[in-house]
Amino acid sequence: MVILLNKMYWRFFYKILSLIDPETAHNLIIKIIKNGFLPKIKTKSIPLKVMDIKFQNPVGLAAGFDKNAETINQIHKLGVGFLEVGTITVFPQEGNPKPRIFRLPEDKAIINRNGFNNDGLTLIKNRIKDFRKNNKRSNIKLGINIGPNKDSSDRIKDYNKLIHAFAKYADYLVINISSPNTPNLRKLHSDKNFKNLIISIKKEINKIKICPPILIKISPDLSNIELEKIIKEIVKHKLNGLIISNTTVKRNIKSKYKKETGGLSGEPLFKESTKVLITAKKILNDFGSHISIIATGGVYDGKSAYIKILCGADLIQLYTGLVYRGPFVVKNILDQLDRYRKRDNIKNWENVRGLAKSINQANKIVENGLNKKT
Repeated sequence: MVILLNKMYWRFFYKILSLIDPETAHNLIIKIIKNGFLPKIKTKSIPLKVMDIKFQNPVGLAAGFDKNAETINQIHKLGVGFLEVGTITVFPQEGNPKPRIFRLPEDKAIINRNGFNNDGLTLIKNRIKDFRKNNKRSNIKLGINIGPNKDSSDRIKDYNKLIHAFAKYADYLVINISSPNTPNLRKLHSDKNFKNLIISIKKEINKIKICPPILIKISPDLSNIELEKIIKEIVKHKLNGLIISNTTVKRNIKSKYKKETGGLSGEPLFKESTKVLITAKKILNDFGSHISIIATGGVYDGKSAYIKILCGADLIQLYTGLVYRGPFVVKNILDQLDRYRKRDNIKNWENVRGLAKSINQANKIVENGLNKKT
């Protein structure tokens, strides 16, 4: 009954939020969580080990939700297994001019062109340092997503400085080269630029006594040739994983905002990002590599999460799904995943990870069950 009342309250609250400017509404949500006004939502424990890290469940919040590491003391109440903060730059920056976030309710999507607005390395590092000092028993795992300042004269140097600053405090670090909202950032995907970046990062890692897993967050708009070259370098230099994917600049939507520049997230991104996930998993298999993949893009329920796992995901992230489905979205995903697990007699998620070779095949498994002909 308490959960029902909470759900009713949140539906009403989200309806009010939908009438407010998206960025103002988001900042209000951050304040509510930060100040402890979010009720604790009881969720199922689905423990797993990825990159030698023990997660209490495979569902986390993607970077962009908590850019400034303000909610890390309270975010566990949503039931997430991990939180990825950022993207963090060396120096504070305001980002692109407002308005820069657009809701697309008819598409269950968001377009943003924020441009790495954040409080910068020093202030955010102090917040994370305090969290580590005062929450030593916390089950929440912390990813730290880093990127260069817009006006940086040496972007690779920015990444190295941020790695050095945050290595001690992160459960994993993410090199964001894929935001469409920082001019020319995606040029780091190109063969020569990416090689230079990875070589420099590896040199920085070797200077650090203990370095957490390093993942690369990539664009969903890559060609298969570009994707293969990137994965080849990641495997060659023994980085730990990929995040697939960032937002897309493609537009397959109905909204009046479809001509707005920026990255598109939400349900329209699901197909694009999952196709990249499938291709990446195949390339990794061809290389004989077992590096980890965190899948994000269009996850909003147990079905979409199960499809991501079947297509190769070790962990799953969401953000836009939280906007449209509310704070019970993680609980619902975990409950639904557990029902799929029981129905398909899955003893270990590793047994079905990457089983599907296409979205269509994954859909059939989700709809009909693992033991039916797919």
